Amino acid sequence: MSNTTRGRCAPDRGPCSVIPPRLSRTPGGRPPPPQATAMGSEFPGLTLSRYRVDGRQPAGISSRTLLTPTVRSTLRQLALSALAAMVCSGLSPAPAYAARGPVSAIDMTHPLITRLEAAAQATGTMQATVDPTPSPTPTIPLTTLNPGPQREVFGFVSAGVIADPGVGYPSWDFSMLSTVAYFAEHVNWDGNIVQSGVGWAVWNSSTRVALINRAHSQGVKVVLTLILADGKANQPVMCSGLGWGDRTIAQGIQQMTAGGADGINLDYEGQNATCVNGQTSQSMLISFVRKMRAAMPAGSYLSMDTYSGSGEGPDGFFNLPALAPSVDSFFVMAYDMEYYNWYGQPAYCSQMCLGPTAPLTTYFYNDTRTAAEYTSTVPASKVILGVPYYGRKACVGPGNANAYPTSPLVAEDYLDAAAEQTYSDTAPGTYSIHRDPHDPLGQERFDDWLSIANKCTRQLYWDDFASLGAKYDLVNRYNLRGVGIFTLNYGGGAPELWCDLRDHFSAGHVPASATVDAQQTSTAFTLTYAAGQGCGVSAFDLQVQDTTIGQPWIDVAVNIAPTTYVNQTYSGTLTINGFSDHAYQFRVRTRDGHGYIGAWSPPVSTWVLPGATPAHPFRGMYTLDAYGGVSPDASPGVLGTAYWPGWSIARAGHEMPGPEAPQSGLVLDGYGGLHAYGPDITAVFSPTYWQGWDIARDFAFLPNGLGGYLLDGYGGLHPFSVSRSVGLRSLGTGPPPPPTVGGTYWQGWDIARKVVVFSDGTGGYVLDGYGGLHGFGVGLPAPPNPKLTAYWPGWTIARDVVLIPGTHSGYVLDGYGGLHPFAAPGEAMPPSFTDGPYWQGWDIARGVWLLPTSTLGRPAGYVLDGYGGVHPVGGAPAVSPTPYWQGQDVARDIWGA
Repeated sequence: MSNTTRGRCAPDRGPCSVIPPRLSRTPGGRPPPPQATAMGSEFPGLTLSRYRVDGRQPAGISSRTLLTPTVRSTLRQLALSALAAMVCSGLSPAPAYAARGPVSAIDMTHPLITRLEAAAQATGTMQATVDPTPSPTPTIPLTTLNPGPQREVFGFVSAGVIADPGVGYPSWDFSMLSTVAYFAEHVNWDGNIVQSGVGWAVWNSSTRVALINRAHSQGVKVVLTLILADGKANQPVMCSGLGWGDRTIAQGIQQMTAGGADGINLDYEGQNATCVNGQTSQSMLISFVRKMRAAMPAGSYLSMDTYSGSGEGPDGFFNLPALAPSVDSFFVMAYDMEYYNWYGQPAYCSQMCLGPTAPLTTYFYNDTRTAAEYTSTVPASKVILGVPYYGRKACVGPGNANAYPTSPLVAEDYLDAAAEQTYSDTAPGTYSIHRDPHDPLGQERFDDWLSIANKCTRQLYWDDFASLGAKYDLVNRYNLRGVGIFTLNYGGGAPELWCDLRDHFSAGHVPASATVDAQQTSTAFTLTYAAGQGCGVSAFDLQVQDTTIGQPWIDVAVNIAPTTYVNQTYSGTLTINGFSDHAYQFRVRTRDGHGYIGAWSPPVSTWVLPGATPAHPFRGMYTLDAYGGVSPDASPGVLGTAYWPGWSIARAGHEMPGPEAPQSGLVLDGYGGLHAYGPDITAVFSPTYWQGWDIARDFAFLPNGLGGYLLDGYGGLHPFSVSRSVGLRSLGTGPPPPPTVGGTYWQGWDIARKVVVFSDGTGGYVLDGYGGLHGFGVGLPAPPNPKLTAYWPGWTIARDVVLIPGTHSGYVLDGYGGLHPFAAPGEAMPPSFTDGPYWQGWDIARGVWLLPTSTLGRPAGYVLDGYGGVHPVGGAPAVSPTPYWQGQDVARDIWGA
């Protein structure tokens, strides 16, 4: 495929000239309509079998000789060369006035494979690796479209290599494709489809069935490309072919429907000329396309390949506004621009020089100009920007940008271009990599090296993942329908190419999976997550569902980076904590580098066995943040019912006592609202609420878990009760606790900080801001105040109070992290901790919790800092993972069971 402004075919220059016609520019900056010339090939300057290049046997688009002379080293690399030979020779000796009647049609039956071999292979026999027999297996229908690409990804594939495991469909990532265009069947000047050659043979074989079934199973469309090209001045082949267009329509649709394809791609390449019937080739093309659309089955996909400059105006072969109503998309062949950019800005070469095949900016013809012109002419939703998976090289003098070739240009596909640096003909230490200095936004790559065989400096201009990515950004920026690839087999399974597509168009659609053992003998176990074909994966999200308690899906990890990358697969492992005798489900999804999020994977299940070995000296431990979030500290996740993002209003959190603790509990807000987390609390009854007044400070459950007391800043204690359930079984609502007895009240002074209730339920203490503890009774007289070891009159530095299980004694936490023991009358003074944290002069300690196994003689537990750090004291083991907010003083409370 080529533009009308590309190089001439001339008898004195071999198959196609390396020197294109100069395009003079008018004062307005727009070149005049091109002279009618013989059309060049897809690579107008391509050297075919007449030359040796780099000491290797030439192989068409690529000059590399592969290890095995299979079809991969011929058809894959020669598909465009075949087109070059075909269009440069005018397809057949058609009459000068083709519209008047067919002449010498027999020459058009010459097999394509023979023409390709004769034009591009000096020696050897080409054998197509296809099964020529019709397939007994029918094609499967396309039922659903691939949800992966967020824009259309439309790729051509050369007929002879579609089944090649290295470059054909077995090597592709179908999750990043929308449409595959089979390239191609040829149209004769008399409108008949040529029933010979590799294009016809493969389409009418079981190989085509295998391609379509593979594509349809992945939700990818397959369309049949029909080729008619004419480069002669009076367009005899094109005029004749369009004049007999009804034949093409009937036969093309028959080939499409019989082959199980989803549409037709029209690769009609000609110039606007007046045919012998008085009509222009442009008007005949418009009529032909309208008829094709009308005749195609409903829902069929019709696309058309057009030139990069066709958006300039309606005077060329392609009148875009007239064609647009009949086609679903225009595949813009936005490449081969070096053949008509060399003499103008920014290169200003005096003769043909190397340059970007598809520059993004600055050159006279560039992709940005193409996108702007097309979207001002037709809807962006119909525009597919074609990009090249190939480049061109030649011997040059000095290896500067836009060097002048001293040998014929050789087209080279992406795979071979990427391998030049390590190829045996490259002199060691001579390879250098550059970006085109004239198009810094486009980042087009050019490489220089010394060729041992040619005894010259070689220069190669090509598009790698960086410059292709810049073009993909352009597609997104102009909101085009999508991107087109010429051709998929030039890149094969190169992972970086699929990564590039995924990074720009995937919307995170990377298939993810989770793996976990069916049963667990420990409360801590391993979950593995992975993304096959993991290009574009920057992070994973993981969720868990406790099916034993009917828990909804909750986050285990959000935006967690993968830990390994092997064989194009990102993966990682995560330690999960669960409750014994609970069953869990897990699912995972991916994120890409652009913020797109993929779909959740199918869930996987596990069961933590009854009596499973505890992984920690607690059943669960949790941290409350200032916004109401309840985060697990190396514990099973729980689901909260209240969250105030950005509003620091949460004041305290505690577990509901009982055999299932701490899987359920309450969170207190500053106005006095009590909000359940976990499954077991169905309702809270609290008559106390201060709307708009931040005065609630803490609360504590009674040992039976049926209710407790809410503390206000003045020291008031207010009873509350809860309704509980276990699974589907309701345990009813507890009676309101009795009013407390005794205690201290500071009318109008917000000085009360924390409250604790004894494990025997007879009373408790209120902590004031100076470190004082004030006893209150529950159904009994208030207990005497305990003996303190620290008190800070006038300094509100006390932060928390904790009781040692089974006692009335414990510790007061100050803002610097100091833990100060206190003892109830008749109980020994608890020991001072020597291993805890301490932040001298920094008020950052926020909470303290002691392990259930703590005793008066051997207490142990954890101190919480404002950033979320959990610090062991008394010999408690370190725990991980825990939430952490670096530099943000948002952690508020810690508790567990």
